[in-house]
Order: sequence, then structure tokens, then C-alpha cells
Amino acid sequence: MAKPFPMILIDMVEKKCVRITVKGLVQGIGFRPFIAECAEELNISGIVKNCGGIVIIVASADNDSLDMFTKSIEINAPAGAVISSIVTEDMSAAEFEIECKGYISGDCSFRIADSGSHIDTERLLPPDLAICDTCTKELLDPDNRRYRYPFISCTSCGPRFSIMHTVPYDRDTTTMDIFRMCPDCSYEYTQKGNIRRHAQTISCHRCGPQLKYVEYDLESNIESYDHTIGNDLYSNSMFHDNHKGISERSFNYKETYSDYKEIYSNDEAIYTAIERIKEGKIGAVLDIGGFHFTFSPFLKEPVKKLRIWKNREAKPFAVMFPDIDSIKKYCKVSPKEEELLKSNPRPIVLLNKSKVCDGISEFADEVLAGSDRVGAMLPCSPLQILLLQETGPLVMTSGNRGGEPIVTDPDIMKSYLGTGGPDFMLTHERKILTPLDDSIYQVNSGVVQIIRRARGLVPWPVDLPFELRQETFAAGGDLKSVFALGKGDKAYLSAHFGDLDDYEAAASYDHAIGHMEALLDIKPTMYVCDKHPAYISSKKAVKLSGDKDRIRHYQHHLAHVMAVAAEHDMTGRFVGIAFDGTGYGEDNSIWGSEFWWCDITKDSGSDHRRNVKIRHLGSLLPVKMIGGDDGSRDALKSLYCYLHEAKVRGYIDSGIIDDLAKRLESVYKDHRAPDIKLLDAALDHNINTIESTSMGRLFDAVCALLGVCCYNSYEGECASKLEICAAGAKMATPLSIDIIKNGIFYMDGVRLIADICNKLLEGEDIMDLSLGFHKSLSKAAVEVAENIGRFYGYKNKNIAIGGGTFLNRILNKDLQMICNDKEYTLYQNSLVPPGDGGLALGQLYLSGCKLEIKD
Repeated sequence: MAKPFPMILIDMVEKKCVRITVKGLVQGIGFRPFIAECAEELNISGIVKNCGGIVIIVASADNDSLDMFTKSIEINAPAGAVISSIVTEDMSAAEFEIECKGYISGDCSFRIADSGSHIDTERLLPPDLAICDTCTKELLDPDNRRYRYPFISCTSCGPRFSIMHTVPYDRDTTTMDIFRMCPDCSYEYTQKGNIRRHAQTISCHRCGPQLKYVEYDLESNIESYDHTIGNDLYSNSMFHDNHKGISERSFNYKETYSDYKEIYSNDEAIYTAIERIKEGKIGAVLDIGGFHFTFSPFLKEPVKKLRIWKNREAKPFAVMFPDIDSIKKYCKVSPKEEELLKSNPRPIVLLNKSKVCDGISEFADEVLAGSDRVGAMLPCSPLQILLLQETGPLVMTSGNRGGEPIVTDPDIMKSYLGTGGPDFMLTHERKILTPLDDSIYQVNSGVVQIIRRARGLVPWPVDLPFELRQETFAAGGDLKSVFALGKGDKAYLSAHFGDLDDYEAAASYDHAIGHMEALLDIKPTMYVCDKHPAYISSKKAVKLSGDKDRIRHYQHHLAHVMAVAAEHDMTGRFVGIAFDGTGYGEDNSIWGSEFWWCDITKDSGSDHRRNVKIRHLGSLLPVKMIGGDDGSRDALKSLYCYLHEAKVRGYIDSGIIDDLAKRLESVYKDHRAPDIKLLDAALDHNINTIESTSMGRLFDAVCALLGVCCYNSYEGECASKLEICAAGAKMATPLSIDIIKNGIFYMDGVRLIADICNKLLEGEDIMDLSLGFHKSLSKAAVEVAENIGRFYGYKNKNIAIGGGTFLNRILNKDLQMICNDKEYTLYQNSLVPPGDGGLALGQLYLSGCKLEIKD
């Protein structure tokens, strides 16, 4: 006869035993210590453990205590927790004993147990968390044992997703597994009420990651010396073995060999870096999601040097400030913007320059590159706090070469030292598994827009309004590339990879697919992608699917509109508008200014999926462009294509074009102008031409025409500079865009260009013309939507806008005002970027819909 388990409860008769399953974001935010302390206060026996992506609690107490316990879980959950469900099931006393065996006894009735395995329907993984207020105080407290420790963290802050090998989120499933806790940290890890109780990233000066300063030394003759003082690392052999050799060297010495000087000492490394920054050097600092390049924004030389090295000719750099008060000395900050700046992702927020205090004039001109805004951010890590405490504001930009993904490997960054870019690096041994750039936001007339969804937001999912029938992979697009994985009613968007035509970016994209699928336990059986036949992302999706029956292709601009529909669960009839640079059209031309009539209804089935009827009913009037997708950089080429079309239609004559060409030749002296006669011949004979309705190319043409900018050194540069030009206008020059109905509704951008040409030659101010262009465009967009509504009918007067062009503040604000005046409801994305960074959400949504495209 088998022996019974020893009784571990004094009175099982009067107590009830339950298993409580908690789903949501409940790992990596101090949830288990919170549960343990609640149970201890209520004298509840049992255990709590991570299982897969959820938390399971096994508890025994009287009914009243258990009721209070579950209510406390709902009401008092720690900051950062998001509970999607709490399910309580009764269990027998015998089952309770089996579950708790080896964990609880008379002197300790509730324990945090080892993690278990569990097949969960959904996993919510913790994003990386910015340093909390408590850790910040300890970091700067000379009496605290973690004073100036650059890796201080607790259950409420520190790296999470970026260091996860697998689930559940435990120390041995992260890259912290190589750091064995010292006795002090071990004690805190188990101490009731301690902010580091079961904090998986707990560490200190004695047992955790250490900084290393590395500098390329041209002279290579600095004397090597050792000034170790009282190295008190533990000599315990288990400690050394678990560190895999890391702890066997002194953490406080200088070493010179080959062409590099290295310093192993947290404080000395930091102070040396600060010295170099003040001297005008560029540092590469390994932060939570990867390397940042950092330097003083007050000096000209480092910014000029880095622009050349990164091949980043004109794009503004972000600036990190020590605190919110220092930001307000330079920028205007609304309450919503301040809330975003202080939020957990610690994102870059695009802020208007302050007109009260002209502090911005202190920055080197090349830092903001003529922008009327500052990309401002606050420190997210203890290391950043320690640096900015001594330096004041610092430029912080992604540590990579132009177009490549952010670097996380110290060996790669080390190879960059001495090549004309970074002069030194601050690095450490805590490996980053998932590279993450800074997230970027802007607030436009009260509307929050995400420009880049990255650190602090990824891998938090976006809720879909229905359950997907299959686990699905959505490839996104090739520019600002982001893929998504769909399971149940969740869309998990990936980090930002940049442009997939870069080899390293494409390799990072491929690696991340497998890593996220494993972490989220998603095995796609359906693959969806863009219709563009040459898209790298689409080719990858086709290859991954392995079967033509498992792949679906969706039109680019329809996916933009459906990303808005997905976020807001839009139903009924509405007009969807998508404005952007380029996308492959249903007619094999280049689209970019599309209007859709949409009718979405809920399916009567159990999964409540959507029936989507759509009809393409509007765009810019098509114009022949030279070079297809590759012609998108040269704004002058776009302009001359528009001028050629205007001449063909009789809107302007050759004399006007010649006058403009002479004028522009003097404006753009350093830019080689295209050969107009050669362009005319190519357009007349359809040589390397393609019809385009791209809104991006219209912005480029107007920008070049007004003498503002003639070349996109980065995506959207001309549109951005045209927006800045319009912001300086005193009044908008009246311009109009004719609406033509020929099967569908066309906005006549060609006549608009001709109108601007005439008024420019008449002496109209370019700022006023720029503002007039923006206002005429927003007015025409609503007019087309109204015409579609009148012809095809929709009662709700709803409009959904998507595509990167709607990040334009003036266009977006005018649309909001016009829609308010006409009592239209305007919907746009706020959880994902309106541009290609949100494309995968629209693709996932469409994959779960029954789509009907009407002629």
C-alpha cells in the first residue's frame, strides 16, 4: 500500500482549496511576489508559479479570505500588469497536497514555486521596462549598496523581452543566467516585502554585469598598469563556473593591447566616457535594446563626423535630456506629451521648439538639420542617468550604419572604432537577444500617433476584433519593415527592422521570425503579404508558406485602411483613404493616394469574423513617372514628370517650364538637374515609365518646385521640409484641386502643379504657397469622400485614414477640422504607425475576413 503524502495543513476540513489561473501580462512585472505577499497577509497557504505565459496559484483558506484574495488580485495588481482573465477552479485537499509538495510547511505556508510547463492559448510577454523611481533614488544614494551601479533594477523595471531566451520569464531563461547572485542579492531575492523579491534581473556591483570602456588608440603605446583595490568577488567555485569565466578577472583595471585601450571599472569607465564626450568624441553605449551613438549636441565636429559615417546627410538626430524640466527649457511640452515622455517606453517624442526660451540655438545647427521640432527623450536606463547627470543633454541615435539594424554585438561595434565613426564604446556582458530601437511618438491636435513602435511596446499585442481561424504570419512591407504573428484575437507586431534591401536588416528579420514564433508558441499555417511581386517581404512569406494554398496577397493601401478598421473595430459603411509614397496597385501601376468605399459587417459565426466589401473609387489623376520605385529619391525628376504632363494637357507651355528650369538651376546649384529633353523623350515614348498616383511623389514635386528641397536623402525628407516651410506661412495662398469623375473620382494634381507654377512666377511667397498646397489637399480629400458617400451611400459619415503621409501635422490637423465642421468622424491609428510599420496589422485583419472586392 502506497504511503499517503504527509498532511501539510492543520485543518483541511474548514478550508477550501482552489486553483487560480491568471492570464495577461503577468510575468516580468513582480506579479508572483505580489501574489505571495497578498496570500501571506490573508494567512493563505499554497504556491504561485509561472507556467508558460501565465501564472497559476494553488491556494487554501476559508471562503472569505479567498474572496478577498481574488479581489485584491484584480484591484491591487502591480503597475505594468494587465490581467485579461482570472479563472478559479475548486480542487480537492489531495490535489492541493500534490501540487504543493516540497514547497510549504508549518513555518512557511505560501511559497513562490519553480516554474512549470503549460500549454496556454495566449502569451503576453513583458516589454522592457524603464528604470523606476525607487531604483533611481537608490542609484543616486551614496549610502545604498547599489550606488552608481549602472545595471540596477527590480521587479518593476529593467530589461525583459530583449533578453528572453524562452518562457516563462525566469532568470535561467534570460541572458542573466550567467550571473550567479551573491549572498546579499540571494537574500533580497527571497526576502518578503523587498522590491527585488524574485526579480529575475537582480544584481549588484559584486555579482552582476560590469561596464567595459573600449577606445581605439592610434598611438598604441599607453603603459599598461593594474591598480586593483580590494577585489572582493566571491571565490566560490560554483560562482566562477556559473559565470563562465566572467568573474575570474578583476573588474577594476586598465589594459592596453593591440590598438585598443580597455577599462574594467564601472565608475572609471563612465567618467572616462564623460571626459571623451566633453572633448567632442562620439561614444557607442550599449543600452537595453542595443547600441546608441552619443555625443554632445553643442559641438559641431562630432555631428558632422557621424553624418558622414552613417551616410545620414540631413535627418535630424534625437536628443536625450536629464529630466522633464530641462526639456521644457528647450521645447514646448503639452500635458499629453509630458505623459508620453515619462511613460514606460521612454520614447522619443517630437516636440515644437520653445519660443519663450531660445535654448535650442545652443545646439549645433547640424543636430536638428533645419527641423522645427526636437526629438526629445528621457533616460530609460541607469547608465543613461549617470552619463547625463554630468553631461547635460546628449544626442542619442541608433548605433548602426545607415539602413542597417541597430547593433547589439560588442565585437561588431569594436570593429567600427577608429573607422571615422564612434571613438569609444561602453559595453557589458549582458547579451541582447532581441534588438530594439527607441519608440517614437508625436501628438497632433490631441491625437497621439506612433511613428515607430519598438522598445517598451514590443511585444505587447494589439487586440483584433475577432478570433483568427488559423495561426498567421503577416509579412508587412519592405520599408520600415515590421512583421506580425496572429493567434486567437491577438496581433503580435515585431520590432522595427528598417529597410529589407539591406542584407543585415533582412537577416535580422529572418532571425526574429523564428525567435518570436518560439517565444509566443505560434506555428503559422497561413501566410499573408503585400501584392508587390518584387517585395522582399512577400518573397519571404511565399517561401515560408511552402504551399500556394497557404499564402494570401493583399493590396498595400487596402491594408493601411484595414489597420485602422482593426484598431477601432469599424463596422458599417465608411470611406477609407490611404496616402503614402508607393504601393503596388491592382492595375499593376504605382498607387499612393487611394480612396476605398468599405462596408464591414459581423459574421454570425462563433468566431465573429468580419465580412468586408470594398470598392476602389478614387485617387490622384495618374501621371507617368520615370523609374518606378527607384525614382522616389529625386524630387526634381518627379517635378519634371508632372510638368511634362501639364504641358501635354495644355495647362502650361514650354516657355514656363524653361523659366522654371532656369530658376531651379540657380536654387539647386549643387544638384545635377535631370536632362529635360531626355525626360520628355522617355515620357513621350513610354521608355522606363509607369503610371503613378503616389501622394509622396506629388509632395516631392511641389517641394522641388518651390525651391525647398530637391532630393530625398532619407524617406519622406522632401515632404517633411515642405511641411516645415508651410508652418512658417503668414496665410495660405488659395489653390484648388479639380475633382474629376471618370469611372472613379480623381483629384487633378497636374492642374494643381500648373496653378502653383503660375503663382510662383507671379511672385507669391513660397511658404504661403506651401500652406495653400496642404490646405487644398485636405479639402479635396474630404470632397472626394463626400462624393463617394453621395454616390454609394453610407449613413455614419465615417472616414478612416492610413498611410505615412498622414503623419504630416498640417494635413492631419486640417482634415480633423474639416471633418469636425462637416460632422464626419475621423478614425486613424494610435496603437500602430499609420505608415508601413502598421501594415502587418491590416494584413492580419484581412486574413481573418471574408473579402469581397466590387468593381
